[in-house]
Amino acid sequence: MMASATPLKDIDGQFLQCCLCMEQLKEPKILPCLHRYCRECLKKFAKEGGQKIQCVTCREQHTLPKGGIDGLKTDFNTKNIIEFIQLQDSVNIDPLRTCIHCKKKLQASAFCFRCNDFLCETCHQFHASSSIVKDHHPHIFSLSKAEAANLTIQKLSSLKVAPRCQAHPGKLSELCCTTCDSLPVCVPCTYGEHQGHNLKEVTSLAKIQREMLRGKVADLMQYKEKAYRTQEEIRKEKEELDINMVKERMKALEQLDAEEERIKETIRNMDGELTRKGAELEGCVNAKESLRKKDLEQRMRKLKEEFELVCEEERREAVSTFRKLQEANKRETERLQEELRAVIGGIKGQLTSLNTQKDEQARKIKELSEHFDGIVIRFGTVTTTVDCIRAAENEWADVQCIPDVCRAIDLLSEDVKKSSLGLGNLSVVRVRDLSPAVTVRRKVGISKHVESVIHMQNVMGEWEVNDITGNTDGRIAVISWTPSNQTHLTVFNMRSDLLHQKLIPARKLYCTPKCSFLTQSQIAFIHEYDEVGIYDMGDQSLKSAMLKDVITNWPFNQWVSSVTTDPTNGYIIVGCDSRDVYVFNDQLQHINTITLPACIGNAHDIAMHEGSLLVCDSFSRRAFAVTVHGTASQVKYEFTEPTIGRGNWGLVSVCTDQNGYVYMLWRDEWTRKSVIVQYSRDSGQIEMMRKVSGKHDIPSMTSVRTKQGDKLLLPKENPPQILVYDLV
Repeated sequence: MMASATPLKDIDGQFLQCCLCMEQLKEPKILPCLHRYCRECLKKFAKEGGQKIQCVTCREQHTLPKGGIDGLKTDFNTKNIIEFIQLQDSVNIDPLRTCIHCKKKLQASAFCFRCNDFLCETCHQFHASSSIVKDHHPHIFSLSKAEAANLTIQKLSSLKVAPRCQAHPGKLSELCCTTCDSLPVCVPCTYGEHQGHNLKEVTSLAKIQREMLRGKVADLMQYKEKAYRTQEEIRKEKEELDINMVKERMKALEQLDAEEERIKETIRNMDGELTRKGAELEGCVNAKESLRKKDLEQRMRKLKEEFELVCEEERREAVSTFRKLQEANKRETERLQEELRAVIGGIKGQLTSLNTQKDEQARKIKELSEHFDGIVIRFGTVTTTVDCIRAAENEWADVQCIPDVCRAIDLLSEDVKKSSLGLGNLSVVRVRDLSPAVTVRRKVGISKHVESVIHMQNVMGEWEVNDITGNTDGRIAVISWTPSNQTHLTVFNMRSDLLHQKLIPARKLYCTPKCSFLTQSQIAFIHEYDEVGIYDMGDQSLKSAMLKDVITNWPFNQWVSSVTTDPTNGYIIVGCDSRDVYVFNDQLQHINTITLPACIGNAHDIAMHEGSLLVCDSFSRRAFAVTVHGTASQVKYEFTEPTIGRGNWGLVSVCTDQNGYVYMLWRDEWTRKSVIVQYSRDSGQIEMMRKVSGKHDIPSMTSVRTKQGDKLLLPKENPPQILVYDLV
């Protein structure tokens, strides 16, 4: 800490150096982050940024005041120190000076800061004792004490006179105008430009500012240790990220080796089985042939012709059977080879995903590290500036600088609190289990009729189903409103066995709740008009976040309308009644905001499909596949509108199955009739359509994988049931 008795020689030379010209500061101007630069250097630097300027030391962005660079405050303490050093250097170079009183060029004995000129020894004595210039006495400095080792910041500050009034340069300032940002003014100004302004006496105002500074510094010191400790935590997180990356990569490679060996062993066993069955068939034919030869010998010529016909027929049957076995073996071999290729592709995808995750986490660590480097620089700058203010005890400088210092401390404290959030997740990379990720695709269609019905009265009574979602282990989740306007999340299986049920607290304002499986045991949901959450079936925990609290500038009149998940990356994607789509991680932290193309009005329903986002637009009644990289998505293709017939047809819901097909539910708002449309895997072309029998209010649709195969589920009301279609 710099005390008031600190000699000027102990001040670090870099503190008085401009970081732009690398020379001693000239007319030092101070930025809101408290870093100082020459006025002319800032003017040259500011031409490139217009009304914005970025500090080259801590990279903070600032908006220039009305007067531009000249409107920035001058650092009085630093300017006083530099002026004294320049005075000292000039006397050391040439001690002969023209005395301001006798006008003789003699060795200078003192310097009067009120006269702003040198005095010889004789005039020095007169100047220091004469009552005519009594008000000059506190501002006379003997050059015998000009060494920096003997002069403290406090002594230098007491020698300086009050600053000159900007409007009346011939007069010294006597008051501070707090209306004009503590501007020093003279008495005539109080009757002119500053009449009616809030004017303060400098001593009382400086006392108030110092008390405020003392409190702000105390608050800031609470975060100092945290800021320095965070840098060490960042380093540890980076090391842990590298270790986890190596472990997960080895795990993926081991899975590849095991799956490859298993499939190759299966192919070898099948080849051996085929050879064995061929030998058995050939032995059987030979045995029968031998028996019939003996019979022919007994029947002689009479049965010879019959014998040859029977043998030939059985040989043909054996050849046909063997060929069928060959074909079956070939098909199974091709299936297993395709599965092996899928396994290899899945592993490659896992490795690519790991590298992508590692690069993303490394980028975030680098950005956070650079940000905290700037914070640490700002800590040093704030500490040095505060020490200088405390040491100088210059009331005029206090009222000018302390408000800026306090604002800089507030910004620095807020940055430390915000920037350390989410640090513990930077070392996490995930590799998914190989078995569910690798699926050999097959061509499927929708069964002609409803195959079964799940009755819902036992699990949720007469509640209204608003949305439905399924996962790959046969579990189904629905989210619904109760008659008392409460939101419930209910989980059950295909036999309608109740597995979980959770009440989600609700406020008065609400929208249609939606849900989607994030993992096998976690369900993401939206409800109200601005809330997203996750329910964990493992520990039955519930966590949620208000979007206005985690997203900057969340529009007041914007409502959430849809939700889907990206299990590969652990992301939750929320659609709204606008073109904006918001991406969150599994900690409900905002990751990205994606703006949909201009041809899309809103995201009524959404689903992830092979790296693309499927969007149903209720405004235009069209559906698109769009990209999800960056902040502005692009249309990849548009889904073909089905030719259904007359009516007011609109899109209701979209989902996908394990084979990559896309399903959309279209409904006629006039007749309440519904049609399921199956689309191709990658082009938005119609594969087939199925009309849903009856007139039902079907709010949503989902697919679920069971031991009996994939199913398509459609919930309906009155009575509450789920219609089940097979995907065969």
